[in-house]
Amino acid sequence: MPTLRASLTLALTTLLLAPACKRGADEDHSQAPEPAAAPAEGTGADAESDRSIAVVGDGELEPDPEQIAAGVPYLRFRVDIGGSPSRGPADAPVTIVMFSDFECPYCEEALATITALQADYPDEIRLVYKAFPLNRHPTAMLAALIGYSAHAQGKFWPWHDRVFSGGGIDEPTLERYIDEVGLDRQRLAKELDELDYAAEVRRDLRTAKRLELRSTPVFFVNGRRLDGARPRRVFEHVIEQELSLAKGLAEKGVSAAELYEFTTQWGYTAIVYEDARPSLDEDSVYPVPIGDAPTRGRDDAPITIVAFSDFQCPFCARGHERMEALRQEHGDDIRFVFRHFPLPGHPLGALASRASFAARDAGKFWEFHDAVYAFGARYTADDLLAIGDELGIPRAALEEAMVGTEHDAAIEADMDLGIRLGITGTPAYFINGRPVVGVQPLLDFRMLVAEELRRVEAARNEGVAADQIYRHLTGTD
Repeated sequence: MPTLRASLTLALTTLLLAPACKRGADEDHSQAPEPAAAPAEGTGADAESDRSIAVVGDGELEPDPEQIAAGVPYLRFRVDIGGSPSRGPADAPVTIVMFSDFECPYCEEALATITALQADYPDEIRLVYKAFPLNRHPTAMLAALIGYSAHAQGKFWPWHDRVFSGGGIDEPTLERYIDEVGLDRQRLAKELDELDYAAEVRRDLRTAKRLELRSTPVFFVNGRRLDGARPRRVFEHVIEQELSLAKGLAEKGVSAAELYEFTTQWGYTAIVYEDARPSLDEDSVYPVPIGDAPTRGRDDAPITIVAFSDFQCPFCARGHERMEALRQEHGDDIRFVFRHFPLPGHPLGALASRASFAARDAGKFWEFHDAVYAFGARYTADDLLAIGDELGIPRAALEEAMVGTEHDAAIEADMDLGIRLGITGTPAYFINGRPVVGVQPLLDFRMLVAEELRRVEAARNEGVAADQIYRHLTGTD
């Protein structure tokens, strides 16, 4: 059984790999994927056909005309509440959803305003928490994970309020608050170690990303967006408007309990910018075939990670380190699959891909793969030959693969597959079909794996055989 301190230390260690910057325009993109020459088409067609997606161009975003016709004014967004922690009457006419970061001083300031308003409007306001820990706050993600564990123990709001009452957090502070709130330390240590509530935090983060949130706090008052720690009068003005709306809708038969769903039913669930670079959708599962690609791990492993990678890409070399950490943690419970995606301008990447076929024929693909990435994308053709000699790959076969074109069709087939999937750069990973683009912090990968293990468990409970799990979850042939 892991100790609580060990679990906290592990979580903080992986968190510190994240870029020290806030999300969005000011974020450090040193971990972003290396771009390919020609981006594939993204989700533009979906955005055009889905009215819940706001496509933003030069003009101002407007409310849905049907919403206005129904007597619901103002631009609104629809944020699913689900099982998120909430405080206040379930049938309150005003629902305030707060995207919050436990390490954000502005969240603490804004929370004081909301708390005072709830005291003045005890029957009219419901506050809903959504986790939005920012990369530049190294302890915020850990606090969010503990928060959802506290929620499961019926102590979310005591935890929430205690964290925001101290003026800052670090590991010793969190340890102290855990005892003050009375959380079950043994249970918490297990849940942190196994990332039991990663799915809940990731769900909130994906919602924030879809809505293009870039800082904290962000509020949605019956779907109306307010950014930052606004003065009380701003919140009060919006609340009074919503209470007036509630009275009018009540006369039309809309009860207070139905009000949030009614007023947000036309709200936008995502924002897409017309000039934005196309990207893979984190909410989608992509049918990535395995085919005859090199694999490492059990064929019936519950988790399959397909990597589209370039041997000469430095980001791919860093990504390889993340994959090795996952392999150390999960062993053969993860099946790793390699797909070639050498980028234009990386001739040594294409050369290494060619050479890897000779390594594969000699039964040494993964040894060759690991040895090349150990160079951190800084290698020469002679280095590839030296790796081959060390691994016992016949020199003649290796040289023939490197200078010949026999394997180019297979490499191009991998690249064509990646482009069809929507890959625009390397590395790109698909974890049971769920995309991760670029070199994300190790904890991000660990959390997605934990989330996918839930889907695996659900599939097993439906009677899906172990060797059919990947096909079942991704819809591949």
